[in-house]
Amino acid sequence: MIGFSDDKKKNILKEWQELLLAEYPVKPVVEIINYLEECAESLLSFVEAYYKGKETDVEEAVDDLMRFLATDRKLTPGESIAQILYLKKLLLKEFPDIKKEDFVKLNDAVDILACKAFNRYMEAREHIYELRLKEKQGMIDILKRAMDMYEKYYGLSK
Repeated sequence: MIGFSDDKKKNILKEWQELLLAEYPVKPVVEIINYLEECAESLLSFVEAYYKGKETDVEEAVDDLMRFLATDRKLTPGESIAQILYLKKLLLKEFPDIKKEDFVKLNDAVDILACKAFNRYMEAREHIYELRLKEKQGMIDILKRAMDMYEKYYGLSK
Protein backbone atom coordinates (compact mmCIF):
# COMPACT_ATOMS: atom_id res chain seq x y z
CA MET A 1 0.00 0.00 0.00
CA ILE A 2 1.46 3.36 -1.01
CA GLY A 3 1.17 6.45 1.14
CA PHE A 4 -0.20 9.70 -0.21
CA SER A 5 1.74 12.04 2.08
CA ASP A 6 1.13 15.78 1.92
CA ASP A 7 4.55 16.30 0.32
CA LYS A 8 3.86 13.76 -2.42
CA LYS A 9 0.45 15.32 -3.10
CA LYS A 10 2.00 18.80 -3.27
CA ASN A 11 4.64 17.60 -5.73
CA ILE A 12 2.05 15.94 -7.96
CA LEU A 13 -0.29 18.93 -7.84
CA LYS A 14 2.48 21.44 -8.50
CA GLU A 15 3.73 19.63 -11.60
CA TRP A 16 0.20 18.94 -12.84
CA GLN A 17 -0.78 22.58 -12.45
CA GLU A 18 2.35 23.60 -14.36
CA LEU A 19 1.23 21.33 -17.21
CA LEU A 20 -2.28 22.79 -17.19
CA LEU A 21 -0.90 26.33 -17.41
CA ALA A 22 2.05 25.60 -19.73
CA GLU A 23 0.31 26.85 -22.89
CA TYR A 24 -0.35 30.32 -21.52
CA PRO A 25 2.31 32.87 -22.52
CA VAL A 26 1.34 35.07 -19.56
CA LYS A 27 0.66 33.73 -16.10
CA PRO A 28 -3.14 33.74 -15.57
CA VAL A 29 -4.79 35.70 -12.80
CA VAL A 30 -4.86 34.26 -9.30
CA GLU A 31 -8.52 33.27 -9.57
CA ILE A 32 -7.82 30.98 -12.52
CA ILE A 33 -4.79 29.46 -10.81
CA ASN A 34 -6.84 28.81 -7.66
CA TYR A 35 -9.70 27.38 -9.75
CA LEU A 36 -7.37 24.90 -11.46
CA GLU A 37 -5.69 24.06 -8.17
CA GLU A 38 -9.05 23.18 -6.60
CA CYS A 39 -9.97 21.00 -9.59
CA ALA A 40 -6.63 19.18 -9.51
CA GLU A 41 -6.84 18.62 -5.75
CA SER A 42 -10.33 17.12 -6.07
CA LEU A 43 -9.26 14.84 -8.91
CA LEU A 44 -6.20 13.65 -7.02
CA SER A 45 -8.36 13.07 -3.93
CA PHE A 46 -10.63 10.89 -6.07
CA VAL A 47 -7.64 8.83 -7.24
CA GLU A 48 -6.45 8.42 -3.65
CA ALA A 49 -9.93 7.45 -2.41
CA TYR A 50 -10.41 4.98 -5.28
CA TYR A 51 -7.03 3.44 -4.51
CA LYS A 52 -8.07 2.99 -0.87
CA GLY A 53 -11.39 1.45 -1.89
CA LYS A 54 -13.49 4.45 -0.91
CA GLU A 55 -16.00 6.34 -3.00
CA THR A 56 -15.98 10.08 -3.49
CA ASP A 57 -17.85 12.44 -5.77
CA VAL A 58 -15.68 13.93 -8.48
CA GLU A 59 -18.30 15.04 -11.02
CA GLU A 60 -18.11 18.76 -10.22
CA ALA A 61 -14.31 18.90 -10.37
CA VAL A 62 -14.23 17.00 -13.68
CA ASP A 63 -16.93 19.27 -15.07
CA ASP A 64 -15.09 22.41 -13.96
CA LEU A 65 -11.76 21.34 -15.42
CA MET A 66 -13.25 20.19 -18.71
CA ARG A 67 -15.25 23.41 -19.12
CA PHE A 68 -12.00 25.30 -18.66
CA LEU A 69 -10.09 23.13 -21.16
CA ALA A 70 -12.96 23.13 -23.67
CA THR A 71 -12.75 26.91 -23.99
CA ASP A 72 -9.12 26.71 -25.13
CA ARG A 73 -9.26 26.62 -28.94
CA LYS A 74 -5.62 25.59 -29.15
CA LEU A 75 -6.25 22.28 -27.35
CA THR A 76 -7.71 19.37 -29.26
CA PRO A 77 -10.07 16.98 -27.46
CA GLY A 78 -7.24 14.45 -27.25
CA GLU A 79 -4.83 16.98 -25.78
CA SER A 80 -7.42 17.97 -23.20
CA ILE A 81 -7.96 14.38 -22.08
CA ALA A 82 -4.19 13.86 -22.10
CA GLN A 83 -4.06 16.46 -19.31
CA ILE A 84 -5.91 13.92 -17.14
CA LEU A 85 -3.90 10.92 -18.36
CA TYR A 86 -0.66 12.75 -17.51
CA LEU A 87 -1.55 12.08 -13.90
CA LYS A 88 -0.36 8.48 -14.44
CA LYS A 89 3.16 9.69 -15.22
CA LEU A 90 3.15 11.95 -12.20
CA LEU A 91 2.06 9.09 -9.95
CA LEU A 92 4.82 6.85 -11.33
CA LYS A 93 7.34 9.64 -10.86
CA GLU A 94 6.28 10.20 -7.26
CA PHE A 95 6.01 6.47 -6.46
CA PRO A 96 8.84 4.91 -8.52
CA ASP A 97 8.88 1.62 -6.58
CA ILE A 98 5.15 1.04 -6.78
CA LYS A 99 3.92 -2.55 -6.92
CA LYS A 100 2.11 -3.68 -10.03
CA GLU A 101 -1.22 -4.26 -8.27
CA ASP A 102 -1.06 -0.81 -6.68
CA PHE A 103 -0.37 0.82 -10.03
CA VAL A 104 -3.29 -1.05 -11.58
CA LYS A 105 -5.62 0.49 -8.97
CA LEU A 106 -4.24 3.98 -9.61
CA ASN A 107 -4.37 3.39 -13.36
CA ASP A 108 -8.03 2.34 -13.12
CA ALA A 109 -8.86 5.48 -11.14
CA VAL A 110 -7.20 7.74 -13.73
CA ASP A 111 -8.94 5.87 -16.55
CA ILE A 112 -12.30 6.44 -14.86
CA LEU A 113 -11.44 10.14 -14.58
CA ALA A 114 -10.46 10.25 -18.25
CA CYS A 115 -13.76 8.69 -19.33
CA LYS A 116 -15.76 11.08 -17.18
CA ALA A 117 -13.62 13.94 -18.47
CA PHE A 118 -14.24 13.01 -22.10
CA ASN A 119 -18.01 13.03 -21.56
CA ARG A 120 -17.88 16.40 -19.80
CA TYR A 121 -15.51 17.84 -22.38
CA MET A 122 -17.83 16.88 -25.23
CA GLU A 123 -20.83 18.35 -23.41
CA ALA A 124 -18.94 21.60 -22.88
CA ARG A 125 -17.82 21.75 -26.52
CA GLU A 126 -21.38 21.10 -27.69
CA HIS A 127 -22.61 23.91 -25.47
CA ILE A 128 -19.96 26.27 -26.84
CA TYR A 129 -20.93 25.28 -30.39
CA GLU A 130 -24.61 25.97 -29.65
CA LEU A 131 -23.74 29.39 -28.22
CA ARG A 132 -21.69 30.25 -31.31
CA LEU A 133 -24.52 29.06 -33.55
CA LYS A 134 -27.00 31.27 -31.66
CA GLU A 135 -24.60 34.20 -31.99
CA LYS A 136 -24.33 33.66 -35.75
CA GLN A 137 -28.11 33.35 -36.07
CA GLY A 138 -28.47 36.59 -34.12
CA MET A 139 -26.12 38.32 -36.54
CA ILE A 140 -28.11 36.99 -39.51
CA ASP A 141 -31.33 38.27 -37.93
CA ILE A 142 -29.79 41.72 -37.41
CA LEU A 143 -28.59 41.83 -41.04
CA LYS A 144 -32.04 40.77 -42.28
CA ARG A 145 -33.71 43.54 -40.26
CA ALA A 146 -31.20 46.06 -41.56
CA MET A 147 -31.91 44.97 -45.14
CA ASP A 148 -35.67 45.16 -44.52
CA MET A 149 -35.29 48.67 -43.11
CA TYR A 150 -33.13 49.69 -46.06
CA GLU A 151 -35.72 48.39 -48.55
CA LYS A 152 -38.54 50.05 -46.62
CA TYR A 153 -36.74 53.40 -46.49
CA TYR A 154 -35.21 53.46 -49.98
CA GLY A 155 -37.66 51.20 -51.76
CA LEU A 156 -36.78 48.55 -54.27
CA SER A 157 -34.27 49.84 -56.77
CA LYS A 158 -34.86 48.85 -60.37
